[in-house]
Amino acid sequence: MGDAPHTRGTMERSRANGPEHATGVAWHRNERTTDARGWWDGRMSEPDAEPGSEETWEPEVARWRDPEGDYVLPRGLRSLPPPWDEGDWSRIARLPHTGERVAEARRVATVLLADPQVVRSVPEPPPPGTLLHVWEEFHQAVGARMPRTGQVTWAGVDELAGEWREREPPDLLRRHAADHVEVVMLALIRFLRDDTADSVFRWLLLDPDPGRFAAWAVELAERCVIEDIGADPGLALLGAMAVPEAVAALERLSVKPEGPASWDNAEAALGMLADLHDRAPGR
Repeated sequence: MGDAPHTRGTMERSRANGPEHATGVAWHRNERTTDARGWWDGRMSEPDAEPGSEETWEPEVARWRDPEGDYVLPRGLRSLPPPWDEGDWSRIARLPHTGERVAEARRVATVLLADPQVVRSVPEPPPPGTLLHVWEEFHQAVGARMPRTGQVTWAGVDELAGEWREREPPDLLRRHAADHVEVVMLALIRFLRDDTADSVFRWLLLDPDPGRFAAWAVELAERCVIEDIGADPGLALLGAMAVPEAVAALERLSVKPEGPASWDNAEAALGMLADLHDRAPGR
């Protein structure tokens, strides 16, 4: 499943240059993890170090079981059609914007909102949050071994966790992740939900006339921004469509402090409205 985090939060993708320049997907965030390793690797490789709050944290997430098999990911994610099930942006970006492919993208985004098993909260580790980077590393390893969402099983995750426990030199945080794979995989579900929504809206933005999707995409984009999944390209899509319904959605999203969106997303919606105002005829 590819190369790139999202935009806000620890597991987020950076797209400073816009949707056409973003480079990838959920599973293999090599550049990000390598950058982070400089400040957490030394801490983890000291087996005699005094345990801190992260090393002793108990997330208290029980293992869930799927009635359809040994699956880790909920049906909404593992039933994604290719190439969405791998999150391979290089392939997604090349998909033609045919009626069939647009309908498929719409279904992909809809299931992220409709499947209650995809919408699950994740306990946050205590400061300084170093465990989040370890989780990313584990996600990369899962993706390398089980690249499609439908291939991720508890047997495969447990095998990988066992290998992590045997790694040399021993380290506390990687051992913590191996001993608490349930919360690590819960975080992966959250990440894949955000990343997939992100890819859908980025792909729609590649169309020369995104306004033609307004009849259904305005509502989907607004709901995703409220849920804080795919928020940046979702807001960008609303701005690119620029129809009255999209502008009204941006106005609703821009309300703060007690509006439907997070503070950051409300700020971004305000910025998008300002850009639309500046681009209006006669300005």
